[in-house]
Amino acid sequence: MKVQQEENFQALAERVDRVLDSIKGLPEDARMKAMELKKAIEAFHEHALRKLVRTFRETEEGKELLLKAVEDPSIYAMFLLHGIIKQDLFTRVAAALEEVRPYMRSHGGGVELVEVEGKTAYVRLQGACSGCSLSAVTLKNGVEEAIKARVPEIEHVVMVEEEVASGYLPFHAMNDTGNLEQNGWVQGPSVSELEEVRPVRFSHEDHDILLVRMDRKVMAFRNQCPHMGMPLDGGMTDGAIITCPWHGFRFDLSTGECMTAPHVQLEPFPVRVEDQKIWIRLG
Repeated sequence: MKVQQEENFQALAERVDRVLDSIKGLPEDARMKAMELKKAIEAFHEHALRKLVRTFRETEEGKELLLKAVEDPSIYAMFLLHGIIKQDLFTRVAAALEEVRPYMRSHGGGVELVEVEGKTAYVRLQGACSGCSLSAVTLKNGVEEAIKARVPEIEHVVMVEEEVASGYLPFHAMNDTGNLEQNGWVQGPSVSELEEVRPVRFSHEDHDILLVRMDRKVMAFRNQCPHMGMPLDGGMTDGAIITCPWHGFRFDLSTGECMTAPHVQLEPFPVRVEDQKIWIRLG
């Protein structure tokens, strides 16, 4: 039954896309009237949905039911469409990058969102784009424009060079010298304690981290599924893919991207490897 419901949701979404495509071929006057009708229907739906959500939030039982309902992709998509669910800045930047991925892949490259800090987004170019003499041009003309157009709060886009044996090193962290602990870094386990593509949980004070080694790199993510905030350790792994043991969301541990819901992404931590010791920046 669940599979059938998901198929129906997909079919309904495709039907909407087909109708919108057909409207584009109408004369301008008819097209404007059709789009006005669409906006009026959406406004009516938004009004009803917001009243429904407010009613659910009046009781603890209602809040629990609302959280359970949002687990359904169709309900989540509807709430997101009407602004009832707000995306955080990191998620919005990640969504903006989806616009340039097809173009970059067609040229044998890719882009990875490393971190969003204040008004700055840190990204890493991959594949043919990494190390290419035209990397700066690719960043400015593609990635930077896509991010700033979709997320005006971002004023700076910084390209991060890939570090051997390190997950990523944000630009501000590259200047850290001397005592790493004084610069906000915390020493974790040694690289030898991590098996290839087998996540390891590391805790420090109130921070819960998930470490994973793959392809000569060490990645560090917050041990928390961004969907419902539940811990990921203990989830089944299939290569670089980990499945949330609570609600089944699947994440690519090489990038932190969610394969179940593309607008969701794991929160990364800066990580570096010094003398085979793993350091994570939590400050």
